[in-house]
Amino acid sequence: MPYTVQLNESTYLGRTLSCDVADERFDNPAEASAAAKNEAFHLSVQLGLPVAIRIFEDSRIYLSHIMPAPPR
Repeated sequence: MPYTVQLNESTYLGRTLSCDVADERFDNPAEASAAAKNEAFHLSVQLGLPVAIRIFEDSRIYLSHIMPAPPR
Protein backbone atom coordinates (compact mmCIF):
# COMPACT_ATOMS: atom_id res chain seq x y z
CA MET A 1 0.00 0.00 0.00
CA PRO A 2 1.23 3.50 -0.66
CA TYR A 3 2.14 5.74 2.26
CA THR A 4 1.93 9.53 2.16
CA VAL A 5 3.17 12.26 4.49
CA GLN A 6 1.55 15.44 5.78
CA LEU A 7 3.43 18.05 7.80
CA ASN A 8 1.68 20.75 9.82
CA GLU A 9 2.94 23.81 11.65
CA SER A 10 2.96 23.43 15.46
CA THR A 11 0.06 20.95 15.88
CA TYR A 12 -1.93 18.45 13.84
CA LEU A 13 -4.49 21.23 13.28
CA GLY A 14 -1.90 23.84 12.29
CA ARG A 15 -1.25 25.18 8.82
CA THR A 16 -0.33 22.42 6.36
CA LEU A 17 3.23 22.93 5.18
CA SER A 18 4.16 22.62 1.55
CA CYS A 19 7.19 20.37 1.09
CA ASP A 20 8.70 17.81 -1.26
CA VAL A 21 7.79 14.77 0.85
CA ALA A 22 4.10 15.73 0.81
CA ASP A 23 4.05 15.10 -2.95
CA GLU A 24 5.68 11.67 -2.77
CA ARG A 25 4.24 8.19 -2.31
CA PHE A 26 6.33 5.71 -0.35
CA ASP A 27 6.31 1.92 -0.60
CA ASN A 28 6.68 1.28 3.12
CA PRO A 29 6.23 3.16 6.41
CA ALA A 30 9.96 3.15 7.23
CA GLU A 31 10.77 5.14 4.06
CA ALA A 32 7.90 7.54 4.73
CA SER A 33 8.95 8.02 8.35
CA ALA A 34 12.61 8.66 7.53
CA ALA A 35 11.73 11.22 4.85
CA ALA A 36 9.15 12.91 7.09
CA LYS A 37 11.50 13.16 10.08
CA ASN A 38 14.27 14.61 7.94
CA GLU A 39 12.00 17.22 6.36
CA ALA A 40 10.30 18.04 9.69
CA PHE A 41 13.66 18.57 11.39
CA HIS A 42 14.78 21.04 8.72
CA LEU A 43 11.45 22.87 8.77
CA SER A 44 11.40 23.09 12.59
CA VAL A 45 14.88 24.64 12.54
CA GLN A 46 13.93 27.03 9.73
CA LEU A 47 10.60 28.09 11.27
CA GLY A 48 11.58 27.86 14.92
CA LEU A 49 8.31 25.98 15.55
CA PRO A 50 7.35 22.38 16.20
CA VAL A 51 6.25 20.40 13.14
CA ALA A 52 3.52 17.78 13.36
CA ILE A 53 4.06 14.68 11.22
CA ARG A 54 1.31 12.41 9.97
CA ILE A 55 1.89 9.34 7.83
CA PHE A 56 -1.12 7.95 6.03
CA GLU A 57 -1.74 4.45 4.73
CA ASP A 58 -4.27 5.27 2.01
CA SER A 59 -6.63 7.58 3.95
CA ARG A 60 -6.02 6.04 7.40
CA ILE A 61 -3.55 7.69 9.80
CA TYR A 62 -0.79 5.13 10.25
CA LEU A 63 1.58 7.11 12.49
CA SER A 64 1.73 10.60 13.95
CA HIS A 65 4.15 12.51 16.13
CA ILE A 66 5.52 16.01 16.64
CA MET A 67 9.07 17.14 15.92
CA PRO A 68 9.84 19.68 18.65
CA ALA A 69 11.27 23.07 17.83
CA PRO A 70 14.96 23.48 18.58
CA PRO A 71 15.87 25.48 21.67
CA ARG A 72 16.73 29.10 21.00
